[in-house]
Amino acid sequence: MKPARTRWQTNRWPLIEKGLSRQDCLAWLSRNGFPQPPKSSCIGCPFHSDAMWRDMKTHSPVEWTEAVAFDRQIRSQGAGFSEQFMHRSLRPLDEVEFLTSSQPNSFVNECEGMCGV
Repeated sequence: MKPARTRWQTNRWPLIEKGLSRQDCLAWLSRNGFPQPPKSSCIGCPFHSDAMWRDMKTHSPVEWTEAVAFDRQIRSQGAGFSEQFMHRSLRPLDEVEFLTSSQPNSFVNECEGMCGV
């Protein structure tokens, strides 16, 4: 949650104002027969876990193709920098063998919608 960037605008977070956490919302959805929604993030987010990459590759082939293309595009961006990759293994996304274990997400940060990647 971030405050508005302009003085005339006020951001509101009704669920937070009611004291509901993300887990509370997920529990409500489950109790009421709704599926768990996917985590919101950009296709090329470097904070994806292996499970998220694997799910995209398996269930969202269009998005997977876009992510692989984006991964290739960023490879040599910026003068004097080493090669850049979307996956923490520092390998091309379409060559990564995604772990199937319950790997913890080493990134605590979540998408704020303006990472600039």
